[in-house]
Amino acid sequence: MYNPNNPSNWSWQKAFSEMEKTVNKAELEQQIINHLHGYKAEGKFLELSKSQQDDHYEILSQIL
Repeated sequence: MYNPNNPSNWSWQKAFSEMEKTVNKAELEQQIINHLHGYKAEGKFLELSKSQQDDHYEILSQIL
């Protein structure tokens, strides 16, 4: 059955548009994480537990 939301049925334009949205969201998430942790190389994010990191990403995904 034909499903227009299936990526294999997308036009090139839609595929590149979706990729651009995903890349932009990932870049924004990284910038926010860097900003929240003072742009330090070691970063406090790495010190968070896995569940805290997941919560962090969940909040960011709701904001973005």
